[in-house]
Amino acid sequence: MIKKFKQILKNKGVTLVEVLVATSLFAVAVVVAGDILVSDVQLEKKTNLQNTLAAEMRIILQQISSEIQNGTIDYDEYYSICVLNEGCKLNTPAWSAFYGMFQGVYGSRFYDPGKSLDNVATKNPDDIGAECSFPNPQNGKECEVVYNLSIDLNTGQNPFTGSADAASAFCENGKGLCGLPQMSGGSVTVDQLFILDKTGTKKTIIAKKLIRTNAPNGTPDYALGKVVMTGKDYDQNGVMDIFSCEEGYNCYGSVGNQAADLAALIPFKSLTKGDANFIKLNKITLPFGFDLTKPFEGSANDTTFVPITPLFANVKDIKFIIHPIEDPYKAYGEPNMKGQPSVTIIITIGLSALTTKDYPGIFPDITLQTTVAAGVTSRIDSYPPVVEVKDGGGDSWLKKEVNGPKTLNPVSN
Repeated sequence: MIKKFKQILKNKGVTLVEVLVATSLFAVAVVVAGDILVSDVQLEKKTNLQNTLAAEMRIILQQISSEIQNGTIDYDEYYSICVLNEGCKLNTPAWSAFYGMFQGVYGSRFYDPGKSLDNVATKNPDDIGAECSFPNPQNGKECEVVYNLSIDLNTGQNPFTGSADAASAFCENGKGLCGLPQMSGGSVTVDQLFILDKTGTKKTIIAKKLIRTNAPNGTPDYALGKVVMTGKDYDQNGVMDIFSCEEGYNCYGSVGNQAADLAALIPFKSLTKGDANFIKLNKITLPFGFDLTKPFEGSANDTTFVPITPLFANVKDIKFIIHPIEDPYKAYGEPNMKGQPSVTIIITIGLSALTTKDYPGIFPDITLQTTVAAGVTSRIDSYPPVVEVKDGGGDSWLKKEVNGPKTLNPVSN
C-alpha cells in the first residue's frame, strides 16, 4: 500500500498554477527581505551618523568648556557689543559693529574720576586718569605735580554714582538688553560667547556663522564660528589697549582702504583720524559682525569666523546663559553680584540640508547642554591705572568720548 502511494506521488506532475503561486510567494519573500535589509542599512547609517555627530559636538563642547575654564567671561566685550553697539538681541539681523573696539570702557564704569581741574563736570570714562596741576606744560616738560582731587576712586559699583541696578555689562540707560525677557534672575541669555583668557591678553569669540544659503530646500545652514584676538599694550602699563585678530583669521583692516577706516573708528588715544600707517605697521585687524551672515566659501581666507563644527551638521540654535550679569571682581560693591562667573551652553544641531538628501526620512535633532564655571578667580584689569597723567586740556585714555555705536557699512575692498 505504501509503495503504491509513493508511486502515485512520483508520477504526479506540477501544474502551472502551482508554479505561479510558488514564484509569487518567493518574489514577495525576496521583496520583503530586501526592504528589511535596506531599512536596516539605512538605520545603521543614520545611527552611525547620529553617533558621529553627537561625538563631534561633545568634542566641541569640551573645547569651549576648556576656553571658559582657562579664562573668564569677557564682560568688557559684552558691554561694548551689547550696550555701546546694541548688538546682542537674540536672532536679530546682522549688525555692522566691530569686536574688540572698546576694551576698558566697562571697567571704567566702576571708577569715580574725581574732580576736573577746569571744574567742568567729569565724564566717565573720558576723565579717567590723573590731571596735571599745571595745565599745558611749557617746553615739553612733563607734569611734575598731580592735581590730587583728580585721582580716580574704585567704587566697586556700576555706575559709580546712582543705583547699581540701572547699569550692567548688558544694559545701561535703556541701551542693550534692558527690559528684555532674556535677562532674568541675575542671568542673561545671548547667542554669542566672549571669553578672556586668564592673562587678560587673548579674546575668544564664538557665534553662529552662516555656512550656505543655496541648500536644496532653500534652508540655510549654520556652524559655530570662532575668532581669536590678541591684546596689544602700546603704552607699556600692563593693560591691553586694543585687541587684534591673530594670524589665520581674515579680519577687517588688512587690505585696501580698510586700515584708514579702522584708524577713524578706533578710540585709542595714540591714533589720530586717518592714521592708516599705524594700523598697517602694527597689523591691527578686527572681526566684523557682518561676517556672521556672509556664507562660508570653504577656506579660512574667505571668512573672519572660522567654522569649528563639522560642515555636515547644521547648528539650528545656540544659547549661552551668562551668570552673573556683572563681573563680580569689579562689582564687589554690589551685593547681588557675588559668586563665580559661569556659562551654560545649550546647542541644538541637525544634519545640513546637503547631507539630509542622502538620508531620507526623519533625522532627529540633537540638543546638548553643559554648565561651566570660569577658571579665573581674581580681577583682570581692563582699565588703564591712575599713573596715566594728562594736562588740563589733553585727551583722556580714550581719544574721544565713547557714545557709540561705532559702525561701518560692509565693504568689499
